[in-house]
Amino acid sequence: MSMHLSIVAETTTGCRFGGSALGKRGVEAHEVGQEAAQQLLSNLKHGGCVDEHLQDQLIIFMALAKGKSLVRSGPITLHTKTAIFVTELLLKDKVKFNITQDGETNIVECEGVGL
Repeated sequence: MSMHLSIVAETTTGCRFGGSALGKRGVEAHEVGQEAAQQLLSNLKHGGCVDEHLQDQLIIFMALAKGKSLVRSGPITLHTKTAIFVTELLLKDKVKFNITQDGETNIVECEGVGL
């Protein structure tokens, strides 16, 4: 039997960050909890406003929104890089993303198409 543990923390400014881990046969429950907690702490430490699981989900909304969108996040994931690539490909020359490193965080910026 396997177990999945997800934990969430909400900051005083309303940002929510998550951590998760999968339990496996032979792995103690406290080890699964520690892994999820470490992932959550890592997401909190970078100082961004989204965690690694949300950053790629925002790309399409940023591209479709009207005006400039900015999101501060931690390290850019491969999922996010792929979402940016596919979104720019689908919207051709209408949208371009820029990523700027700012200390331990990254700022993902896009001028949306306004749909």
